[in-house]
Amino acid sequence: MKNKKEDGTFVPDYAACIKVSTDASLKKMIGPGALVILTPLIFGFLLGPVVICGILPGALVSGV
Repeated sequence: MKNKKEDGTFVPDYAACIKVSTDASLKKMIGPGALVILTPLIFGFLLGPVVICGILPGALVSGV
């Protein structure tokens, strides 16, 4: 084994742990990111600019 020391203990693989958690977090953020970007576009094209004038301040206040 490559991470085994002479006394029988193992050296933790920190890089692998960070890679696994980073990959998982990036996959989980695709949905919220798409929601933030696509909501104003979809409502703007479907319902017009007046609706966007209501959605954007509401999103800004809820984000704060």
